[in-house]
Amino acid sequence: MLPYVGNGEYCFSNSLHMSLLGSGAPPESLPSPSFLECLTTIPFGNTYLKDAELFFFCGPNPDFGRTRVIEIMGWTCQVEYGGTEEVALGRLRAAAQHAPVLIGPLNMGYLTYNPTAPSLDGVDHFIVVLSAEEDHVVVHDPKGFPCTILPFEDLLKAWRAERIAYRTESYTQRSAFRPVQPASRQEMIERVVPDIGAKLRQERWEPGMVGGVAALRMLAHTLRAQVPTHLANHLLYYALPLAVRHKVDAQAFLREGHLSEAADLLEQQARLLGQAQYAGVQHTWSSVATLIEQVATIEERLISVSRSR
Repeated sequence: MLPYVGNGEYCFSNSLHMSLLGSGAPPESLPSPSFLECLTTIPFGNTYLKDAELFFFCGPNPDFGRTRVIEIMGWTCQVEYGGTEEVALGRLRAAAQHAPVLIGPLNMGYLTYNPTAPSLDGVDHFIVVLSAEEDHVVVHDPKGFPCTILPFEDLLKAWRAERIAYRTESYTQRSAFRPVQPASRQEMIERVVPDIGAKLRQERWEPGMVGGVAALRMLAHTLRAQVPTHLANHLLYYALPLAVRHKVDAQAFLREGHLSEAADLLEQQARLLGQAQYAGVQHTWSSVATLIEQVATIEERLISVSRSR
């Protein structure tokens, strides 16, 4: 399948890529954001939030994957979080004097350089801080806002991440990126394959959350009834486009790792979910449900393949 190049929701991987470049990673050997996204394992698994009636074509526990990707690459960094506003800003100022700093999760509702921020309250995000000035930071935001400014007052509101469900602490930053024993691309893939398999096979998460094939079947059942407006909008504007991008990148990633059977299954899922995007926009939700059921059947085969490794 032809690789996809274009807009997408890879805020952490794009920010990590920029942070590593700013910390001296050789551009010619630094993996692309698409490759980094697969190393986080975020493209794999499924999550249905029953109470909120929201679906994500990825498994939870994103912070583990975001920490693990740096380790898998053979790099290290300093992870800091918590404390008062003054402590957090002091850490950020000190770190930004030496190299770019990756911060997040953030609440996008307070990123006031973004004209759509008021409608994004509660949406998680990651950005790169280039410098900390007297009363503001200069940032690269991979959402499409390079070299913009954010006043400290708004930064701190966003950085507290109080409405981000998975955040464990406020004011999380990653800095001082440095290589320890850089791995080859094949070594990176081999290191993360067991994590991918475990994520595919996990069907039960926290209370109120369903994963794996069961989550897909539950989504299909919901789509055959009255589809809530918030779920429809979430699927069409975010979850489905991101899922297709994830599947396209994941199949290329596994194909590079000589896992052709799994790659073929992911490519089939990408094509089905691409069809689901069109059908959803046409409001033919029964067709979307049928396509999701087909994705679930392929997911069962993918899980079986992962068990055989």
